[in-house]
Amino acid sequence: MTRTVRVAIVACASVGLGACLPQDADLPYYSERTFSPSWSATGHTVTEGTLADEQFVDQTGAGFTLASVRDRVHVASFIFTRCSVICPLLVSSMKKVQSAVAGTDVVLLSYSVTPDLDTVDVLRAFGKDRGVAPSRWKLLTGNPHGVLRAARDLYFADDDGMRPSLAGPNAFLHTEKLLLMDADGHIRGVYSGTQPYEVQKLIQDIRELLPTGK
Repeated sequence: MTRTVRVAIVACASVGLGACLPQDADLPYYSERTFSPSWSATGHTVTEGTLADEQFVDQTGAGFTLASVRDRVHVASFIFTRCSVICPLLVSSMKKVQSAVAGTDVVLLSYSVTPDLDTVDVLRAFGKDRGVAPSRWKLLTGNPHGVLRAARDLYFADDDGMRPSLAGPNAFLHTEKLLLMDADGHIRGVYSGTQPYEVQKLIQDIRELLPTGK
């Protein structure tokens, strides 16, 4: 054992092991749709691969791909503007997150699951009425197939129990999940956007993923 390694071990012991672990060591990785936790990074990310280049448009009319948020922590949700049950709760929760991450480079993404109805103009008005800051929180529309593929294959936002209801040609995803991704695009947390205590946990976990001092 080298002197350098020996000194590092002694230093860790003197200040506590937690001081020598990565800041986000307590957050698991979720790399499969069962959301079984793992404490080692895997190959699955939402910001790499073909789907990461899927073209969306935000509420300002600007183009967007997931590849554009590489190296940034982001939170994803799936909503539709005509929803009157779950979505208002999700939007309210995301507003709390928007306030909590002010001053950081965290990005919030809300994909419309009825993109044929939620045009840019509809999303712009929807966001303006609800205090959505376009630079921080992107309301996304695009190809319906692309939205569903991203939800299923990248974020695992469709539970297996939803699959029968999603089998029809006019089906759309309706989920209360909020998903937290680290700067490498790994899923690091899954939360119910309708439960205040889970939203608070999301905010705490975001802070764990940010560099010290952010």
